[in-house]
Amino acid sequence: MMKFLLFLFIALFLVEKAEAQPCYPVPHGVSDQWVLNQFWQTNVRLCRLPPSDNRHAFAVSETKTVWIDQDWGDRIAYQYGSWATTGILAHEWGHIIQGSVSGTGAELQADCLAGVFMRAMGLHPSTIEQYAVLSWYEGGGPGHGTGEQRLNAALIGYHGYSGQRGLALQGLCPLSAF
Repeated sequence: MMKFLLFLFIALFLVEKAEAQPCYPVPHGVSDQWVLNQFWQTNVRLCRLPPSDNRHAFAVSETKTVWIDQDWGDRIAYQYGSWATTGILAHEWGHIIQGSVSGTGAELQADCLAGVFMRAMGLHPSTIEQYAVLSWYEGGGPGHGTGEQRLNAALIGYHGYSGQRGLALQGLCPLSAF
Protein backbone atom coordinates (compact mmCIF):
# COMPACT_ATOMS: atom_id res chain seq x y z
CA MET A 1 0.00 0.00 0.00
CA MET A 2 2.85 2.35 0.87
CA LYS A 3 4.49 1.77 -2.54
CA PHE A 4 1.20 2.58 -4.28
CA LEU A 5 0.79 5.85 -2.35
CA LEU A 6 4.38 6.84 -3.15
CA PHE A 7 3.80 5.99 -6.83
CA LEU A 8 0.59 8.06 -6.83
CA PHE A 9 2.31 11.05 -5.20
CA ILE A 10 5.19 10.96 -7.71
CA ALA A 11 2.79 10.57 -10.64
CA LEU A 12 0.71 13.57 -9.53
CA PHE A 13 3.86 15.66 -9.07
CA LEU A 14 5.14 14.75 -12.54
CA VAL A 15 1.77 15.48 -14.16
CA GLU A 16 1.62 18.93 -12.58
CA LYS A 17 5.18 19.71 -13.63
CA ALA A 18 4.66 18.49 -17.22
CA GLU A 19 1.33 20.24 -17.67
CA ALA A 20 2.95 23.53 -16.64
CA GLN A 21 5.25 23.23 -19.68
CA PRO A 22 4.22 24.20 -23.20
CA CYS A 23 3.51 21.35 -25.60
CA TYR A 24 6.30 21.14 -28.14
CA PRO A 25 5.77 18.66 -30.99
CA VAL A 26 7.77 15.45 -31.22
CA PRO A 27 9.24 15.53 -34.75
CA HIS A 28 9.93 11.79 -34.87
CA GLY A 29 6.47 10.99 -33.49
CA VAL A 30 4.24 12.83 -35.95
CA SER A 31 3.31 9.75 -37.97
CA ASP A 32 2.74 7.64 -34.83
CA GLN A 33 0.53 10.37 -33.39
CA TRP A 34 -1.54 10.56 -36.55
CA VAL A 35 -1.94 6.77 -36.90
CA LEU A 36 -2.78 6.26 -33.21
CA ASN A 37 -5.37 9.05 -33.28
CA GLN A 38 -6.93 7.66 -36.47
CA PHE A 39 -7.07 4.11 -35.13
CA TRP A 40 -8.54 4.99 -31.73
CA GLN A 41 -10.62 7.88 -33.11
CA THR A 42 -9.07 10.26 -30.60
CA ASN A 43 -7.48 13.68 -30.67
CA VAL A 44 -4.50 13.16 -28.36
CA ARG A 45 -1.58 15.56 -28.31
CA LEU A 46 1.97 14.19 -28.32
CA CYS A 47 4.36 16.53 -26.52
CA ARG A 48 8.12 16.50 -26.05
CA LEU A 49 9.57 16.39 -22.55
CA PRO A 50 12.90 18.07 -21.94
CA PRO A 51 15.65 15.39 -22.08
CA SER A 52 16.94 16.30 -18.64
CA ASP A 53 13.69 15.22 -17.02
CA ASN A 54 14.48 11.54 -17.72
CA ARG A 55 10.82 10.54 -17.32
CA HIS A 56 10.58 8.58 -20.54
CA ALA A 57 6.83 8.63 -21.40
CA PHE A 58 3.50 9.03 -19.66
CA ALA A 59 -0.10 10.00 -20.39
CA VAL A 60 -2.39 12.56 -18.80
CA SER A 61 -5.96 11.42 -19.42
CA GLU A 62 -7.60 14.64 -18.26
CA THR A 63 -5.87 16.73 -20.95
CA LYS A 64 -5.57 13.95 -23.57
CA THR A 65 -1.82 14.44 -23.72
CA VAL A 66 1.04 11.96 -24.05
CA TRP A 67 4.48 13.19 -23.02
CA ILE A 68 7.73 11.57 -24.21
CA ASP A 69 11.41 12.33 -23.86
CA GLN A 70 12.31 12.38 -27.56
CA ASP A 71 15.97 11.51 -26.94
CA TRP A 72 14.87 8.42 -25.00
CA GLY A 73 12.32 7.50 -27.68
CA ASP A 74 14.95 7.89 -30.40
CA ARG A 75 17.36 5.68 -28.43
CA ILE A 76 14.68 3.01 -28.05
CA ALA A 77 13.93 3.13 -31.79
CA TYR A 78 17.64 2.89 -32.63
CA GLN A 79 18.26 -0.03 -30.26
CA TYR A 80 15.12 -2.06 -30.90
CA GLY A 81 13.51 -0.70 -34.08
CA SER A 82 10.82 1.90 -34.74
CA TRP A 83 8.09 -0.57 -33.72
CA ALA A 84 9.40 -0.33 -30.12
CA THR A 85 8.67 3.37 -29.76
CA THR A 86 5.33 2.86 -31.50
CA GLY A 87 4.46 0.15 -28.95
CA ILE A 88 5.36 2.43 -26.06
CA LEU A 89 3.25 5.24 -27.50
CA ALA A 90 0.39 2.78 -28.06
CA HIS A 91 0.63 1.85 -24.36
CA GLU A 92 0.38 5.53 -23.43
CA TRP A 93 -2.57 6.02 -25.81
CA GLY A 94 -4.12 3.07 -23.96
CA HIS A 95 -4.08 5.15 -20.79
CA ILE A 96 -5.99 7.90 -22.61
CA ILE A 97 -8.53 5.35 -23.92
CA GLN A 98 -9.12 3.85 -20.46
CA GLY A 99 -9.63 7.21 -18.74
CA SER A 100 -8.59 8.11 -15.22
CA VAL A 101 -7.81 4.73 -13.71
CA SER A 102 -4.58 3.72 -12.03
CA GLY A 103 -2.82 0.75 -10.56
CA THR A 104 -1.28 -2.42 -11.95
CA GLY A 105 -4.54 -3.45 -13.65
CA ALA A 106 -4.60 -0.17 -15.57
CA GLU A 107 -0.99 -0.68 -16.69
CA LEU A 108 -1.77 -4.19 -17.91
CA GLN A 109 -4.89 -2.96 -19.68
CA ALA A 110 -2.73 -0.35 -21.47
CA ASP A 111 -0.37 -3.17 -22.52
CA CYS A 112 -3.37 -5.09 -23.85
CA LEU A 113 -4.48 -2.03 -25.84
CA ALA A 114 -0.93 -1.67 -27.19
CA GLY A 115 -1.16 -5.29 -28.36
CA VAL A 116 -4.43 -4.48 -30.16
CA PHE A 117 -2.78 -1.60 -31.97
CA MET A 118 0.36 -3.57 -32.85
CA ARG A 119 -1.79 -6.31 -34.41
CA ALA A 120 -3.82 -3.74 -36.34
CA MET A 121 -0.58 -2.32 -37.72
CA GLY A 122 0.43 -5.77 -38.97
CA LEU A 123 3.42 -6.24 -36.68
CA HIS A 124 4.72 -9.79 -36.34
CA PRO A 125 3.74 -11.69 -33.15
CA SER A 126 7.41 -11.83 -32.09
CA THR A 127 7.33 -8.07 -31.58
CA ILE A 128 4.86 -8.54 -28.71
CA GLU A 129 7.41 -10.52 -26.69
CA GLN A 130 10.09 -7.98 -27.53
CA TYR A 131 7.72 -5.16 -26.54
CA ALA A 132 7.00 -6.81 -23.16
CA VAL A 133 10.71 -7.29 -22.43
CA LEU A 134 11.50 -3.74 -23.51
CA SER A 135 8.62 -2.33 -21.47
CA TRP A 136 9.74 -4.21 -18.38
CA TYR A 137 13.35 -3.03 -18.57
CA GLU A 138 12.83 0.46 -19.96
CA GLY A 139 9.64 1.70 -18.39
CA GLY A 140 8.24 -0.85 -16.10
CA GLY A 141 8.64 -2.08 -12.66
CA PRO A 142 6.45 -3.56 -9.97
CA GLY A 143 3.65 -1.00 -10.47
CA HIS A 144 3.33 -2.10 -14.10
CA GLY A 145 3.05 -5.82 -13.40
CA THR A 146 5.61 -8.55 -13.92
CA GLY A 147 7.24 -9.15 -17.28
CA GLU A 148 5.07 -12.24 -17.72
CA GLN A 149 1.88 -10.33 -16.87
CA ARG A 150 2.80 -7.59 -19.35
CA LEU A 151 3.48 -10.14 -22.07
CA ASN A 152 0.20 -11.96 -21.41
CA ALA A 153 -1.77 -8.69 -21.43
CA ALA A 154 -0.24 -7.58 -24.74
CA LEU A 155 -0.90 -11.03 -26.24
CA ILE A 156 -4.56 -10.88 -25.19
CA GLY A 157 -4.92 -7.66 -27.14
CA TYR A 158 -2.88 -8.88 -30.08
CA HIS A 159 -4.81 -12.12 -30.50
CA GLY A 160 -8.19 -10.55 -29.67
CA TYR A 161 -8.05 -8.02 -32.48
CA SER A 162 -9.74 -9.07 -35.71
CA GLY A 163 -10.57 -5.82 -37.45
CA GLN A 164 -12.99 -4.27 -34.95
CA ARG A 165 -13.47 -0.51 -35.12
CA GLY A 166 -14.81 2.22 -32.88
CA LEU A 167 -16.67 1.18 -29.73
CA ALA A 168 -16.13 -2.52 -30.43
CA LEU A 169 -12.43 -1.99 -29.61
CA GLN A 170 -13.25 -1.14 -26.00
CA GLY A 171 -14.38 -4.67 -25.24
CA LEU A 172 -11.07 -6.27 -26.26
CA CYS A 173 -9.24 -5.37 -23.05
CA PRO A 174 -11.70 -4.95 -20.17
CA LEU A 175 -10.08 -3.72 -16.97
CA SER A 176 -11.76 -6.60 -15.13
CA ALA A 177 -9.50 -9.01 -17.04
CA PHE A 178 -6.45 -7.68 -15.25
